[in-house]
Amino acid sequence: MNESYLTVAGNVTADPVLRQTKTGKPFATFRLASTARRWDPQSRGYVDAGTNFVSVVAFNSLAANVVASVKKGEPVIVHGRLRVNVWAVDEGRTNTSVEIDAYNVGHDLSLGQSRFAKAARAQFDSQDRMAADEIQESLAEIEGGVEVQGEPSERSETEGDFDLATADPETDQYVVAVA
Repeated sequence: MNESYLTVAGNVTADPVLRQTKTGKPFATFRLASTARRWDPQSRGYVDAGTNFVSVVAFNSLAANVVASVKKGEPVIVHGRLRVNVWAVDEGRTNTSVEIDAYNVGHDLSLGQSRFAKAARAQFDSQDRMAADEIQESLAEIEGGVEVQGEPSERSETEGDFDLATADPETDQYVVAVA
């Protein structure tokens, strides 16, 4: 069967949310608003055309990196597999949603600057001690108050920011060494 892939540039409408599948695999979701701009010769300027809203889903390490890197309002470029869902609401009426199963997500550098920081390879083995719910919730708190399994975590104002670049896998309790 043929798959459709696309690349969409737009702005993130809300902070990405980190969740877990029933099998414990992490995934992140967010919405992307993409507005086309067209040259209008009458006004001699650019005007906004319609806005398309797309739901984006990222899995595993991409999900963790999206949650740590992307915030509401930031311009991003998403590449992935297209999925269009149509379902019946009432007799004769249907709803449609457009989703992207993301393979790549990054900041749109035509609109600003970004700095890359290589992250430690996350471990997602459900038998690993790092996969325990309390560990994942603790990690989510460190990463800035993201949601895990639908419950928002709270972060104290006195907590410092967790910097993976200076973390030491030998002494820091929740840091995984890069192989």
